[in-house]
Amino acid sequence: MAVQDSQLVQWLEHEQVSIRSASLDLLSSSYSTNHRWCTGVFHAWDRFGPQNAFPEFPLLTHLEIPSELVPECIQRAAAMSQGKAIIDRGCRCAGKLIEAVSVSSPKNFLDHLESIDSLKKRSKIFFRVDLDRMRYRAEHFLRDQFDPLDEWFTKEVEPTLPYGLYPHIESSFLRGQADDALRSGFGQLASDNRKSHVLEGCFELASRYRLLGYETYFADGLNDEDSSIADASAIALSRCRNDHVLSLIAERFTGYTRAGQLRSIDVLRRSRLPKTPQLLRFLRGPALDGSVQNALRVAEVLQFDFSELEEWLESLMVMDDPSIARVQPLLSLVGPLSESLASDDRARTLHLVKTRLHS
Repeated sequence: MAVQDSQLVQWLEHEQVSIRSASLDLLSSSYSTNHRWCTGVFHAWDRFGPQNAFPEFPLLTHLEIPSELVPECIQRAAAMSQGKAIIDRGCRCAGKLIEAVSVSSPKNFLDHLESIDSLKKRSKIFFRVDLDRMRYRAEHFLRDQFDPLDEWFTKEVEPTLPYGLYPHIESSFLRGQADDALRSGFGQLASDNRKSHVLEGCFELASRYRLLGYETYFADGLNDEDSSIADASAIALSRCRNDHVLSLIAERFTGYTRAGQLRSIDVLRRSRLPKTPQLLRFLRGPALDGSVQNALRVAEVLQFDFSELEEWLESLMVMDDPSIARVQPLLSLVGPLSESLASDDRARTLHLVKTRLHS
């Protein structure tokens, strides 16, 4: 079984900085829905200091800020940025924290807009926080009546809206009233008549929210000739992170181009679901070339499935050197994960990892 989010959240407070950083990296890249990550980060900041807790700080915007923690986020950001230069690591952490709040659901921040406005006036580190856009999104979420999306989705021209279609799609989605419009929008992937403003708005929503029920559109989009659509589909599918995603990729993998296969492997790498390691091994057969085979090996290693230790060690040993260099920081997790192994297996695993890292 792949390493679980719950374990990674616990390791956000680990004594070793390399393990803390690797845990946060995996949680972020997997778009984890485990909301305890935020408390774990706070505890690490309190214990080790923002300067040292996570030296390689990943994008918190990949993770949802729990609404009940938004007041604490604002308080911490104010304290961490007070009187600090914008190059100070603690100040930069404050900026990333409020940026994550700003792109989360307007339900989370609509009661805190004035406090965030006050933060922006105190430090330049919050320059990425678009308060006008946040207010616009909150306004549309709170409106008793709103423009039906069908009208915009059938127009041939770009919508004359200050922030495009996204805030309107988002407000409808949060009200549970966007399904028909989203299916119409994503349905354009199979059409020669694509309206860029429609797909752009739909995919922006899919990059911020877990759009369950639309996985088939995203799985088809992975193989799109338009790289912007294919990349957006990969993010959307990665956010879904369920067994249906695994089934769709298994069904379509053989028909994907090389680029499509690589994108689908990236989705699987992020998923870390119980069945992911087995699927990665199964897909070696239809892999189109050596680079796809190597990507499968890398993805398998990053599942850290020690229940199939021999398979994991084989992938570690045969993946290419550039890939080893890229994943080296994440391999620090082998130490604590291998503690569950028998002593001989643990010693052999640690030895082979050390050998590979210094080969």
